[in-house]
Amino acid sequence: MSGSPHHDALKPVTSAAFWFGFILLTVLYYISAPHLPAIKQRAWLLTAISSGIMSLSSFPLFFEYAKSCGDLRSVSSSNLWTHVASRFFQAYLVADLTMGFVHYRSKVNLLTGWVHHAIYVFIVEYSLRMDWSHIFCLCAIMEVPTFALAIASIDARLRSDVFFAVSFFTTRILLHIVLCVSLFVDRDVVTGGSFGPGVIMACIFPLHAFWFSGCIKGFVKRANLSKTPVSHSDADPLSSVVKVTRYLDRTNTAAPSSAPSHSFTHAPRSSSVLSRRRSALRLAMRARWDQLGLWKAGGRLNEMQRRFRAALPARERVYEYVGLESSSARLAMIDERLGFRDRPSS
Repeated sequence: MSGSPHHDALKPVTSAAFWFGFILLTVLYYISAPHLPAIKQRAWLLTAISSGIMSLSSFPLFFEYAKSCGDLRSVSSSNLWTHVASRFFQAYLVADLTMGFVHYRSKVNLLTGWVHHAIYVFIVEYSLRMDWSHIFCLCAIMEVPTFALAIASIDARLRSDVFFAVSFFTTRILLHIVLCVSLFVDRDVVTGGSFGPGVIMACIFPLHAFWFSGCIKGFVKRANLSKTPVSHSDADPLSSVVKVTRYLDRTNTAAPSSAPSHSFTHAPRSSSVLSRRRSALRLAMRARWDQLGLWKAGGRLNEMQRRFRAALPARERVYEYVGLESSSARLAMIDERLGFRDRPSS
């Protein structure tokens, strides 16, 4: 696909920008990765850098678009800045796949990683060759929620679900719809009558809608969990000891008003409390053994020992085989030599 004259004139500069961005991102990864212990943090590192830079690059064009009340015709056309920014994003896509293949392959999803990045490499190339890099940079405002998600994945203290949800809806849902309609309506002026950008935006929107629905479902799920906290005390058999002992302390230490306050009445009561506590402890330990399956394991071990002992020959046969005799056999031999059939009892 041949490019526009403007693209051909800027091609040496944009090619250098691509390789500069690729090398820069690679170096920044190897410098910063040792300071990030989790593989998830390292996987989001390049995304945080790229989304931050692309968001800043889109601000001038977005301000022009917002100032004109959503008129794409008022946005500046493609220039060196938009071409370089687009090439940088293309370099990020390649660098993220390269570093992901080498260092965090388990975190690179097939759809949102390999397929997504590969398709966007061609989308960026298409926009550059058609001299529509200003449209791509304007749409880069949608990288704001990506930046929020990336920095939250690197440092959980920076997480804000509300900011992410609001920025995602305003950019990747609401603004996406408005831009998609504008690219179809104003295609004669903005894209020279081409349906290409509008079709691409329409094809990308279902993916954004799918991600947003997942975001909302996650919020609802976390809200329900916060309203009904799960208590693990009931699942722990040892917690019954605490419950029983507390109940016994309340029922046994509080004597009725008519009960005598003699000192000899405390001894049976305390012994009863101790016996009940021991019983509760035995029940709790037996429940824990049942929970861990230790009774079954012990039974299997005893069965193995029984079968092993049954497979061994009797002790007398072993003595006879090696030329030894047991004490009872030696006594019987002595009696036989002395002529006694039965030894007298002492």
